[in-house]
Amino acid sequence: MNKYIVGVDEVGRGSLVGSVIICAFKSQNSLFEEFPFKVRDSKKISKVKREKIFDFLKENNKLNFSYKIVFGKKRDIEKTNIHKVVLDSMARAVKSIANSQDQVIIDGSFIPKDLMNYNVSSMVKADDKIEQVSAASIIAKVFRDKLMTKLHSIENFYEWNKNAGYGTKNHLSAVNKVGVSQYHRKTYQPICQLITKLST
Repeated sequence: MNKYIVGVDEVGRGSLVGSVIICAFKSQNSLFEEFPFKVRDSKKISKVKREKIFDFLKENNKLNFSYKIVFGKKRDIEKTNIHKVVLDSMARAVKSIANSQDQVIIDGSFIPKDLMNYNVSSMVKADDKIEQVSAASIIAKVFRDKLMTKLHSIENFYEWNKNAGYGTKNHLSAVNKVGVSQYHRKTYQPICQLITKLST
């Protein structure tokens, strides 16, 4: 029997800006026989190829797959912590598309407590080993990059269209020059450190 696998991954955990994006992607393995591209961990393929895969999925939504994107919001990251927000968001994503017969595979080492009634496992580097997790990784990455490009159009000092909010030299230089934006995660270093410095 060609069972359904639900692959789960997140993008943006280490970013200094905005939401973390979680994607759960559900399909049978046979889906990928129809793919014109080989899916891998989103970090290991080019931006052009990621976007082609993303567009292929959008244009071929009659194929037998589904996915759910969940925002782990900045305010929740600041209120609790990124680890809790990621796990809670993963649980929400899985519950929206999975059932008890599906095999759920989460990239990483942790399983949300809310998913203990599911057939769930975690796997380090699953985003480069399990095609459904790779697809989730790619969707989350392209989706978040598009969001960061939109934020760049509002706050264009930080080059978020190029660095996706990660702490590159140019990004940190801009933060030191023009200050912290409303989109920065205030509890993250070096943002928190800069806020403390400016308030003293």
